[in-house]
Amino acid sequence: MGVFLFLFLFLVIILLSLNMPPVEALKTWKPPVATVVYDAKDRPFGDVAIQRRYYVQLNDIPPHVRKAFISAEDKNFYKHIGVDPIAVIRAIVANIRHGEVRQGASTITQQLARNLFLTPDKSLKRKIREALLALRIERHFSKDQILEMYLNYIYLGQGAYGVEAASRVYFGKSVKELSVDEAAILAGLPKAPSRYNPFRSPELVKERRNYVLRRMYEDGYLTEEEYNKLIEKPIRVKLENRFYGMDYFLDFLKDYLVDKYGEVILAGGYKVYTTVDRDLQEHAKEALKRGVAKVAKANGIPFLPEDPYELAKRYEEQKPAEKPGVYIGKVLSVKNGVLIVELKEKQFEVERRGLPLEKGDYVLLRLYQDRKGKELKAEILPDLQGALVSLDVKTGAVKAMVGGYSYLRSPYNRAVYAKRQPGSAIKPIIYLAALMKGYTQVSLVDASPRSFYDPSTGKDWTPDNYEGVDYGQITLRTALAKSVNTATVNLLADIGFDLPIEIGRLLGIELKPYYSMALGSIEVTPLQLTSAFQAFANMGIKCEPYFIRKIVTPDGSVLEENQPRCEQVLPAQETRVLVDMLRAVVLEGTGASASLLQRIVAGKTGTTNDYMDAWFVGFSPDIVAGVWVGFDIKRSMGRGMAGAKVALPIWIEYMSVASYMYPYTDFPIPDGVVLVNCGKPMLFVVGTESACNAEEQAQPDQNQGSELEGIVDPKYLKREEKPKIKEIP
Repeated sequence: MGVFLFLFLFLVIILLSLNMPPVEALKTWKPPVATVVYDAKDRPFGDVAIQRRYYVQLNDIPPHVRKAFISAEDKNFYKHIGVDPIAVIRAIVANIRHGEVRQGASTITQQLARNLFLTPDKSLKRKIREALLALRIERHFSKDQILEMYLNYIYLGQGAYGVEAASRVYFGKSVKELSVDEAAILAGLPKAPSRYNPFRSPELVKERRNYVLRRMYEDGYLTEEEYNKLIEKPIRVKLENRFYGMDYFLDFLKDYLVDKYGEVILAGGYKVYTTVDRDLQEHAKEALKRGVAKVAKANGIPFLPEDPYELAKRYEEQKPAEKPGVYIGKVLSVKNGVLIVELKEKQFEVERRGLPLEKGDYVLLRLYQDRKGKELKAEILPDLQGALVSLDVKTGAVKAMVGGYSYLRSPYNRAVYAKRQPGSAIKPIIYLAALMKGYTQVSLVDASPRSFYDPSTGKDWTPDNYEGVDYGQITLRTALAKSVNTATVNLLADIGFDLPIEIGRLLGIELKPYYSMALGSIEVTPLQLTSAFQAFANMGIKCEPYFIRKIVTPDGSVLEENQPRCEQVLPAQETRVLVDMLRAVVLEGTGASASLLQRIVAGKTGTTNDYMDAWFVGFSPDIVAGVWVGFDIKRSMGRGMAGAKVALPIWIEYMSVASYMYPYTDFPIPDGVVLVNCGKPMLFVVGTESACNAEEQAQPDQNQGSELEGIVDPKYLKREEKPKIKEIP
């Protein structure tokens, strides 16, 4: 009987050994390695990867790190032939004693074989194939080679593969710098990376770490004195790295790389040198988060915690949804504009309403009674959101990009993809067109309310001013500084649609021939609008936004390299006068609080109907930033939540760091622009020093603009006749 059993087992082993993977291929094996991202100062900023891994040679892994893994996983590693019979017998005895599987017997070589070639199922067939592969690996590779492959391949939680990636994620340093107790923490992870996650369960992690330290002591790697000291040390990890690599810009970069080069670039160990400043990116995140939270608190808008672990905990601990109220729900599915949201044992069908939600997201769900009072209905209460994008004025280089108040709550990048109405932040285009028609800062415009037929709505439309303030004849400077709606629309009626639309096109913004466009009825992304203001700050020189300086392949060759691409699209003289008018917004207008910066800055606020969108886009001579705050759907933030109150404080906090990273300078003065004394303050004008007579300047010279040839089509250089419009008395 015993002979037949032996022959049967021998036959099974022979059959299972057929079609085995060729372990010899490991000699040229190159595991997926993360592509490392560097910031503008060549500092590591993060990575984009299929598997976050940084391959290190065994000689660069300290002996105590190697010993920790050997003690924890395979004490006889340097003695066995790939399979450890002693460990197998020990595991069988332990499992029989406990009546369940409590202990495994896989060697480091077997673990490597399983991870590289097999599935993780626990069948007898897989175990036999694993053992056979381990024997083959041992025949083709030295112990050190096997250990090196293992320590670089093993998954250690938090998206980290290999000891170098895990060291950076958990401790913020290279594996070369790990202490013995830190090495023991990593060595305790392969058994159950999620259960022993150092970011989540410090007491459980300490217990596991001390088990590894005890094994190291028993194996002779530690003295008794060392062991006793080490087990008393607290668990210290870099908690700020819990969400390592979760960043709006890194996501945007990853999408670009995959779209252009395919996923191979995420696994090939490339180096991507970007234009983003790591410090500014972090500061922008914090400024936006604090600003949005402050607005939410002031208006009673509920806020969910960022931490997904905390969210999951609160979701599980909340009371059953038996009556109307606000609860935390979990999205189970998204299909055809409808969400299935779960509240513990109950499920609700909810309209998506364009919200950027995906399966697994947590949401605030408001339950209410239907009209008959018989059934609970549900609606999602959206998060208050925001975006911030910042560019270098002289080059268009992206310096910071934050697409929401929290990546963890929503990875949707509003800075790049969200199209919103800009409100009054679009007005500089109208005023620049007027300057190009021959108007000056002190030209008068009628700010009395007038009504126009607007083809965008098919109705007559009468603009009004913020808080219903009435104005008579005012200067262009005051109209822009105070963001007077009636003056701006009347000015558009005077100068016509063509030139503003052409300026918008040159700036990358599509304007429509509607009077409401003067108040921002079109839609733009924060990046588009900020890029337009970059051209204002740069005296009419538009630089295409770019974010990659170069990409270097693993062999050191350059795959892609970018330089600033800039072009003079607007006349420098009139643009400089516009900048002076945007300075007035800060010095005497709606953006006055920005003067607290004590830097030379300019910009424009923007607010849409019912306070749905709040903007501030502004710049120093060197850096421009745009901030948007609002909901992902059309919903009011609350009365009074205008750009100056909501977006501007965030912009000020960001620029309080960003603008000080450059020398203190003023905007340049192009030839043909002069400073004239019209009282206080002195004003910039184009071409003449006698520009303070408002009555005279209300009738611009028809030949004004001869300096603009070659920049804008000549047909726009002469002031056109007042367009024929339908006015309502």
